[in-house]
Amino acid sequence: MGLTKTYRDGTTPTVAIIGAGVSGLCAAIQLQRELQLTTYTVYELEAEVGGTWLNNSYPGCQSDAPVHLYSYSFAPNYNFSRKFVQRQEVLDYLRATAKTYNIYDKIQFRTRITSMQWHEGRSKWILRWSKGSSGPEGQYEVDVVMHGAGVLRLPNIPKEFDAFEGLKWHSARWDHSVDLTGKRVGIIGSGASAIQIVPAIADKVKSLDVYGKSPSYITPQCNVTYNSVWRFLFRFVPFFYTLYRTFWYYYVDSTILLYHKLSWRSAFHRAVVYFVTWFFRFIQLPLDKDLREKSTPDYELASRRVVLSDNYFPTLKKPHVALHRDPITSIDGKTIETLDGSKQELDVIVLATGFEWVSNFPVGYWTGKSGVDIATVWGESPTTYYGTCVPEAPNFFLIWGPNSGIAHHALTSMVEIQVMYAIQALSYMMEQDLESMEIKQEAADKFLEILDMRMERMLFTTEVQPKFVNSQKKCRGFWWGSVTEFWWHMRHLHPERFDVASRRLGKEGGTDKSHRVNGSNARDEKLIDV
Repeated sequence: MGLTKTYRDGTTPTVAIIGAGVSGLCAAIQLQRELQLTTYTVYELEAEVGGTWLNNSYPGCQSDAPVHLYSYSFAPNYNFSRKFVQRQEVLDYLRATAKTYNIYDKIQFRTRITSMQWHEGRSKWILRWSKGSSGPEGQYEVDVVMHGAGVLRLPNIPKEFDAFEGLKWHSARWDHSVDLTGKRVGIIGSGASAIQIVPAIADKVKSLDVYGKSPSYITPQCNVTYNSVWRFLFRFVPFFYTLYRTFWYYYVDSTILLYHKLSWRSAFHRAVVYFVTWFFRFIQLPLDKDLREKSTPDYELASRRVVLSDNYFPTLKKPHVALHRDPITSIDGKTIETLDGSKQELDVIVLATGFEWVSNFPVGYWTGKSGVDIATVWGESPTTYYGTCVPEAPNFFLIWGPNSGIAHHALTSMVEIQVMYAIQALSYMMEQDLESMEIKQEAADKFLEILDMRMERMLFTTEVQPKFVNSQKKCRGFWWGSVTEFWWHMRHLHPERFDVASRRLGKEGGTDKSHRVNGSNARDEKLIDV
């Protein structure tokens, strides 16, 4: 059965999309493609589309999964230059795709959403917006909100670096006005961003000190150039592009096995871990003993994201590059001292220290039913249904919300799944002539219960990833499995898991009566297939 595209009176809901990055653009395009719905507006804080790919402009920024996985499944790009491309190519692709689908005309740029409040009487979301500190302000009333502002937005900036008196900035806020030529530069961090930045700037600077007390596991990137032959095959040979993208989709998805804790029953898992660890040791061979020790993690493989790089270790061998494993103990003026007593005077430090994870979710300005403050309700344990629907927030859909993050695959795949789930919900609302849909608390609680059980098998619950784990050692950032498994759980809407309200008859479901499915009072006790 196809999707319903209008209410019974021929109208369509009004939709606000927050963000014009990968998530927001996907939502806008799919509303048009799947529902022929154009009664939406996109609100974007920046002056251009791109989201994460716009903000993260640091030297060396590139895709860390095969680039075709960063393209939408419905908008192929046959012209990527390499298997792993520089950030600009992904950004150009997003801009071109937005133009192809005429999304620019629907975007309000340089617009900050300052609050979102559900109006119980009108069953509408009231969005208040502003354009800069001294610009105009206003409010917008919509039926549905799709929040795609992303989680790689707000930099994590440790306060201890406020004491540094030289130049400093976060990797996601790169200061391109500063020429690093001949400068003494320090990189704080040892994750994916730092590993991309170090080789990109090493030949320009006078000295480069890399501070990483918890190094990453690194495997070869093995990049491939897509020459004219590849591009011909992608564009003109039937199914070649689809098969190629599908192969990498499932190959990369299979690497989720790395992130599960070892089990005596999983001989295959042990073989994969051994193979990846061997690769890591192999590319370390050119390093001297001291560098090998400093660059070798002291935690289990895949407790953090495994990073791909062909040039990070060779860069560490350069005479003006130094790797510091000991933690920083003091900052005095422009001098940084580490636990081993060594001191380095620096002109610039770059904070490759990641992002505020849960703080990026829209809890600070989000009020649900009956004036419920979502931040208060969530605390340090956000409760959602598959990171997409939230109790007490009718007609609200998160894209890449709590517990829908992934570390092994391209974000785009998860985004498409969540967007299509929201589109199923919108179609159901129009088919049934509903005013609102709100995920039941019991459905969200059941998801959280199963999530915690499944997360016990994952390495993200270790001490290596404290920012993804709350004080009860519960992971509230990542999804427990593969992208394919996420799709399997989200492929159907399951309307019985929602409380709904008719546009004319008022509330159904909830405490008064169960939502009727196929003429019976369906309780759906199982709720979630495990």
